[in-house]
Amino acid sequence: MRSATGTLPVRYRRVWSAVSLVLLVALIEYVVLPKLAPARDSLDRVTRLEPLWIAAAVALEAASLVSYSLVTRALLGGSRVRFSWILRSDVTGYGVSHVVPGGAATATALRFRLLQSGGARTTDITATITAEAIGSYLALLLIAWLTSIPALFLRDATPAYLAMFLIGLVAIAAGVLAVRERSALERFAARLLRVLLRRLPRRVRPWVTSVALRLRDLLAAREVRKAFLIWGTLNWLLDAAVLWTFLLAYGELVGPVPLLLAYCAANLAAAVPLTPGGIAIVEGIAISTLIGFGVPGETAVLAVLSWRLLQFWAPVPAAGLCYLSLRAQRGFLPRR
Repeated sequence: MRSATGTLPVRYRRVWSAVSLVLLVALIEYVVLPKLAPARDSLDRVTRLEPLWIAAAVALEAASLVSYSLVTRALLGGSRVRFSWILRSDVTGYGVSHVVPGGAATATALRFRLLQSGGARTTDITATITAEAIGSYLALLLIAWLTSIPALFLRDATPAYLAMFLIGLVAIAAGVLAVRERSALERFAARLLRVLLRRLPRRVRPWVTSVALRLRDLLAAREVRKAFLIWGTLNWLLDAAVLWTFLLAYGELVGPVPLLLAYCAANLAAAVPLTPGGIAIVEGIAISTLIGFGVPGETAVLAVLSWRLLQFWAPVPAAGLCYLSLRAQRGFLPRR
């Protein structure tokens, strides 16, 4: 029998699901669909797209996925897992998160199992996944902040640029303070962890403690911070280059500042779990922002949809192939 307190989270989840559905419908109705109208009459531009542009976009997207796996390899540290195994595990998790219910949780569990089968330690995998979930969006926030600096000097600069600059400045200042005052933060985190551990079952406490210590050691390592700064940033920049490639392929040369502002705004909004992988949210914000920067409506629609087709849906069959190759190589899954 469920307790009275146990029903509250279920109710909240139902309310949140209803609100998310209403927001999604409103977003599609008032943001996405009006932009699709002019594109219906110009779909022949897609059929006339040069194969060289598509090849360049595929290469950039593949390089973006490789960059993310290089971050994973740096975080796993001493675990003896081959990079090819890490890459295929990451691609599998990335593709699964786009097609199954509860995509993020299901993909994380599958990726955890794949990396564990490849030879990584349990605590290393948990700390790696946790650090990536935080560090990846911090890298995106850093790109958005650096882009907002030249945007402030544009002739058509808006208060939104100033807000983005101030938010990024506060986040970076907090990061610098965290590095300089690491001992004080560790004491605070230790006290907080002790409070949380008292509320957990006794058999779970040692595992949570070991993961927390491993995560602390990871974030304190210079190689890990360097990996996030280089490969984590490249992961986003290469994906943004795919969008720029499609814009150029459809005949619109967009500067780096408007491109990155549109890209960062769309992906930061996707961090709010309203829809799986930010479907409709990313497209709506990216299209609207690009149009606001003077990109023709049909070009913005075609470029964004082409980019999302490659970025969001193309990894799905690739994930299936990677999964089958891992299963054939190690045979880690039991037969039915």
